[in-house]
Amino acid sequence: MILDRLVAFAESKQILAIHLLATPFLALQGAVMAMVPVLLRSHFRASEWQTTVSTAAIPIMLMLSVLWNELYRRTSPRAYLWLLWVVAIGPLAGIALCHRVETVLIFVVLSAAGFGAIAPITADIMRSCYPPPVRSKVFGALQAITQSTVMVAVYAIGVWLDLDSEAYRLYLPAGVLLIGVGMCMLYRITRHRLFQERLKHNPTEPFLLSLRNAYGNMAAVLRGDRDFRRYEIAFFIYGLAWMICWALLPFLVVDKLHLPYTHVARSTQTAYQMALLLAVLPIGYLMDRLGPIRTSGCAFAILTLYPVGLILSTGVNSLTLVTIGYGIAMGGVHLAWTIGPVTLAKDASQAPQYLAIHATMVGFRAILGQFPAVALYKLTGDIRIPLAAAVVLFPIGALAMNRLGRDQRLARRAVAPAVPLPPDQMEVA
Repeated sequence: MILDRLVAFAESKQILAIHLLATPFLALQGAVMAMVPVLLRSHFRASEWQTTVSTAAIPIMLMLSVLWNELYRRTSPRAYLWLLWVVAIGPLAGIALCHRVETVLIFVVLSAAGFGAIAPITADIMRSCYPPPVRSKVFGALQAITQSTVMVAVYAIGVWLDLDSEAYRLYLPAGVLLIGVGMCMLYRITRHRLFQERLKHNPTEPFLLSLRNAYGNMAAVLRGDRDFRRYEIAFFIYGLAWMICWALLPFLVVDKLHLPYTHVARSTQTAYQMALLLAVLPIGYLMDRLGPIRTSGCAFAILTLYPVGLILSTGVNSLTLVTIGYGIAMGGVHLAWTIGPVTLAKDASQAPQYLAIHATMVGFRAILGQFPAVALYKLTGDIRIPLAAAVVLFPIGALAMNRLGRDQRLARRAVAPAVPLPPDQMEVA
């Protein structure tokens, strides 16, 4: 039982039931987006830079997350979720009408602009509706369902595209409608008393002024919270390496390995989601013991092998094996990505802001990681050269994160007799 250690929040069980049911519908967003870069490169004959725009659009647009957080603080959950569906999900249906790569990219960018909008409400639900002792296990269960859905859906999309290259004109509009069903279920969670009685700070400054100050406030938080700043630096270094690999993957499968859609889906998305599915639940239990910092530090170190594997891949089978190892390591990263900022927040009311800042930083590393990597590939024609940079960056990120974990443990031992930390900010030594 996921909530076997639940003592206080009895309503969490009801909320979790709705959350588990909503997750497969919400996961379809990732499934339908996963094949877009390959679709552009294979079907629309997109150039290197057009393909890079499709892989970089979502992470770059996550820079808007802090702006979405300001809107979230001032909007009812119902209005916010409706806006999220229209802005982030609706444009995906527009791709079904496209015949040119340029118009596809317009809809991809429009959808990406709203991608970071989910972060504030996700953090609010996780921090206010689930107690600290079970938060990682709950998120692990939600991630397991997400990965199962994406795994099945992406493979089905790949098979469908191999049978009919115009299949995207049907599955994208259908996906938009089904994701809307998940949004309605998420709204039901926000109607529960436990969510409505959460700790929150009502904004005092005008909305437009808060938008102008959003990035300044973000910088102030990073300056004022040393542990969170170090956490973001470590994640930034890891993220540069991840962005390099992500940007080059479409070129690897299309230009170097010449894989059809079905093989691309099987060797990248399906294998990845399967490995992540098997890893995320046990890692969730492990994270409740080790904490997000130690878990992500170990994951970053293991991920050093991923770009090495990509360099050595020669076909669908070798790429599948590399992806399985990558998926297992990413289980720890996926959980720490959300649980880390939520845990480091000083109180529940700050959790949406911390996760929004964390998401916003993704955009900066997408710009610094993806475009130089593709430029180097285009200049040299050798995919191994930019991947070698990722081999160097992953262990540096691991070292930075592990040093943060070590310093936190030393600080707790020094003050533990006098000032015990609250449970949701503790990591087991």
